[in-house]
Amino acid sequence: MRSHQKARISARWLLTTVGACAMVALSLGHAGAEEAKGGKLIIGIDETASEYWSEYMQGVKDIGDSLGKEPVVLTSNYQGDQLLAQLGATYATGCNQCALATDPSSNAFVKAVVNRSAKAKVHVVTIWNRPENIHPWDTDPKYWVAHTSFDGVMSGYYQGMALCRALNGKGKIAAIQGVPSTPPAFQRIAGLKKALKECPGLELVDTQVGEWQETKAQNITRTWMARYGDQLQGIFASNDAMGRGAVAALKEKGLNGKVLVTGSDGSNIGLEMVKSGDMLATVWNDPVLQGAVSISLAYAAAIGDIDPEKLTHAQRDFYIKQDVVTKDNVDKYLEMKKNAPKYTYADIKKDFWKDSAGQIPEGANDNK
Repeated sequence: MRSHQKARISARWLLTTVGACAMVALSLGHAGAEEAKGGKLIIGIDETASEYWSEYMQGVKDIGDSLGKEPVVLTSNYQGDQLLAQLGATYATGCNQCALATDPSSNAFVKAVVNRSAKAKVHVVTIWNRPENIHPWDTDPKYWVAHTSFDGVMSGYYQGMALCRALNGKGKIAAIQGVPSTPPAFQRIAGLKKALKECPGLELVDTQVGEWQETKAQNITRTWMARYGDQLQGIFASNDAMGRGAVAALKEKGLNGKVLVTGSDGSNIGLEMVKSGDMLATVWNDPVLQGAVSISLAYAAAIGDIDPEKLTHAQRDFYIKQDVVTKDNVDKYLEMKKNAPKYTYADIKKDFWKDSAGQIPEGANDNK
């Protein structure tokens, strides 16, 4: 074969190959490029049935969609040892540049989750639970990227002050607490107590543990109705599910809307009850945003977009913004529920801390 014929064939082959590669690159787009850069996206949640965790997963899935990745979902059922076992099995299959965003279920399992992840070289962002004596910058700081939560003290304070204003500063109320070993539970009660100091006419007659569960809260409220009758004027529920349980018990006596109930988390149920008047107030936490931010931070560290050890303390341990919801602004948040933004990694990466409400203060996670 002549040299110029060989040259033409080589040129045609090169153009065809380059063209094919270009077509593949165009079809993969940005997602394909990110796919090549990182490994698995892993999330650890407490349960699949709750609205909160469903929305949290949606935020993670949005980020996964933008990267061309399907997140691996591990469900602990509030059992930290179960989460650890699932993490061990997941890491055993190989985890190059893996990113984990998880609730360790309770403070007791945070260090074990972080240690196990660090040994597998998995970058992790924890949510909700963190013991007071450890932080991302002093415990496996290369791999524990950050911790995010919502300010439980402020949530409880918002609820308490809503009751104070609605009752004109005077009346008897009772409180239903979540799982006492978790920071959100004792923080929200601490926030209520802060409000009571500013509203001394409110009397807290009883506090019972409802463990975040609607049925338990309903039974607790039935007992209160039998004990206090029409003397009880308000019920502080530490989340919307327990608020719904309280409302259900009040409806049995025709007292919904008369005995004022507050909740927290800004769930669809909570917002609808505020709209209908069955509940006085809830506190808006955005689980879709929390899921998107948490997994994005873990992924950014895994692929080298951020160096965790170069971040400030305020960038590694922070609250996400929240707001109190009453009848005056509930329509705004109902609309946000219906049309939640679809987050992408590229958008979150522009400013990972755009929705930060500031560093978690020392002592905030201490259950005293």
